[in-house]
Amino acid sequence: MSYGQYNNNPYAQGPDQEGGYGYANNNNNNQYGQGQYEMQPYGQEPNQYANQPPPPTTLTQQEFLQRVQYLRSEIQGLTSDIEGIAALHQRSLASTDSNASYQLEQAVSATQLRNTAVKDGIKALEKDLAKTQDGSRATKSAQLNSLRNTFKGELEKYQQIESDYQRRYRDQIARQYRIVNPEATEDEVKQATELDWGNEGVFQTALKSNRTGQANSVLGNVRARHNELQRIEKTLVELATLYQEMATLVEAQEPVVDAAEQNAQQTVDNIAKGNEEVAVANKHARNRRKLKWWCLLVVVIIIALAVGLGVGLYCTNNKCGSK
Repeated sequence: MSYGQYNNNPYAQGPDQEGGYGYANNNNNNQYGQGQYEMQPYGQEPNQYANQPPPPTTLTQQEFLQRVQYLRSEIQGLTSDIEGIAALHQRSLASTDSNASYQLEQAVSATQLRNTAVKDGIKALEKDLAKTQDGSRATKSAQLNSLRNTFKGELEKYQQIESDYQRRYRDQIARQYRIVNPEATEDEVKQATELDWGNEGVFQTALKSNRTGQANSVLGNVRARHNELQRIEKTLVELATLYQEMATLVEAQEPVVDAAEQNAQQTVDNIAKGNEEVAVANKHARNRRKLKWWCLLVVVIIIALAVGLGVGLYCTNNKCGSK
């Protein structure tokens, strides 16, 4: 397998996060003075706040899902990497081939680069989610939670494989040490699995009791197994750190996410309440207009009755006078 492709953060190949949304194009359409007397519900009126800064830009739902899909493909690659590392561990256990050890080292380094890239990608999506206030928030949150859990599952799988081969390497060291020192006690064998076989003094001390060519070869294998153990221990520390970073990231984002969700819900509630108040105000305005027309009609009727009554009385008086 080739691992050179991971020298750069693969997440940099994703779509650009920043992008304008055309706020400047909406500022020239002042629609006041058009004879509209009723108030419009919130969210339906034209842009009235040209002088206010635009809200923080966030990824669209499609862009967010594209990044999630990209990271999922990286996690699938991580699955293949882990399987390859397990195969190289098995090959290293079965022989002292230096080429297998070199390939294992390269594979572990490439896998750690991929792990870091996925972690950074998830962090970027966490930040975007914290800024998202529109209707895409629920979809983004669900996709991100699924992605995070998948990644954590792969990290746990990797940790399990490394821990398993750590035990196998120690068992092999114990068996080989018994070949060199058949009379060694269980405690001595256990101590041998913990020794720093990269230290020449430790190696020479072990050879004192058996200086045969076989002993020298066996202890050379022990030293090779010890080097693999050191690499595994380093990998386990890195994985534990990465796993903890993911957990810390979730904990750190929870207050931000909760606050954003509360603000979004409060905004929705305020808009709904505002629309209700606008509807009530419009109803009152219509009622006032109806009442005004009814009052005008009553006044006209009263005036008509008064005029009619006056004319009638006038005519009656004139007729009476003529007689």
